[in-house]
This record gives sequence, structure tokens and C-alpha cells, in this order.
Amino acid sequence: MKKILLMAAILILVPATALAQSACGPRSEILKHLFTKYNEVPIAVSVTNKGVLIERFESADKKSWTIVVTHPSNKISCMAYAGEHWKILNTGRTPFNERNL
Repeated sequence: MKKILLMAAILILVPATALAQSACGPRSEILKHLFTKYNEVPIAVSVTNKGVLIERFESADKKSWTIVVTHPSNKISCMAYAGEHWKILNTGRTPFNERNL
């Protein structure tokens, strides 16, 4: 029982910790930071059904990427996720199947 409670606590706390570590600020400052520090520029953009702007940034050498989320209510942008070596799995419009994995 203790192990189950410990696992539940970890699952609850990890997302909260990750959120607390995300960097937020005015969109112009986030874009400036991504360009000057990582040479990243926006390469994809979408808007959710709730009006949230989602952008994917990528460096010129395609080694680093960042997902930025901008909320419409307060116009604050947050670097939600970042990583290296984004891989495009399916460039065509073919149906998904197990061979694509």
C-alpha cells in the first residue's frame, strides 16, 4: 500500500515540478531568447479550439527544438518543452499502421 501511495505522489508532483520550471514571459522576449541563445525560429504554428497559440521552434541545424504556448487571456508565452533531434515520422498523408512505428 505504501508503494502505491508513493507512486501516486510522484505522478502528481512530477507534472507540477515540470510546470514550475518552465520559463514564461512576454512572447517577444521568449522569441528573442530562443533566437539569440539557440538560433531557433518558428517553423510550425497552430491554435487550439480554446484560442491557445502553440508554436514549434527549431534551430537552423535542426538539432534543438522548443514548444512555446501562448495563452490568449494574458498574452504570456511559456517554453513548455524543449529537446534535441526532432524526428518527422510520417511526411506523407498515408493512414497510420503498425509498419509506421
